[in-house]
Amino acid sequence: MLADLLISLSQQPLLLGLTLFAATFIAEDVATVAAGVLVAQTGADPFAALSAVILGTAIGDLALYVLGRWGGNSKLGRKLRARSDVKRAEGWISGRVLALVFAARFLPGSRLPVFTASGLVAAPFAPVAAIIAVTTPFWTGTLFAVAHYAGEAGAQQLITAALPAGMALVLGALCICWAKANIFAPKLT
Repeated sequence: MLADLLISLSQQPLLLGLTLFAATFIAEDVATVAAGVLVAQTGADPFAALSAVILGTAIGDLALYVLGRWGGNSKLGRKLRARSDVKRAEGWISGRVLALVFAARFLPGSRLPVFTASGLVAAPFAPVAAIIAVTTPFWTGTLFAVAHYAGEAGAQQLITAALPAGMALVLGALCICWAKANIFAPKLT
């Protein structure tokens, strides 16, 4: 039954595109890998598949930013933002928001909190949107290509390796920022 559905999708580019577009709102990297594997195994239209996952991913990321902006201005959001611990976290995020948005693109699982927080702290929309517009095709296209050429087993290994590698990169960046602020910063007396 699933095989029949996949074959049906592969023969109808518009339906394939709509399905993959919708799937990005559930799990964008999984949808991208699935698109690459589907194209490799069924000969589906690669343009329709790749366009759908890039567009769905970018729109989903911008929607998270908008959700954060809306949530920050809601009654509950204003109440939460008045707390001292939330103000400290907001201050920390505000000073690093564009770097965090950039890093989140390459660290699966971090987009929801980072893009939503960028909206919450009212990061400027144009730079956030520009980072999303530039990094989404790069990351999604690379992931799609690897999944397409490596096949299903290679794509699963990529995801298994990408998460620890991405976490190591973010941890390293945070350590550098901490060291810069706490070790190399001039001390005022």
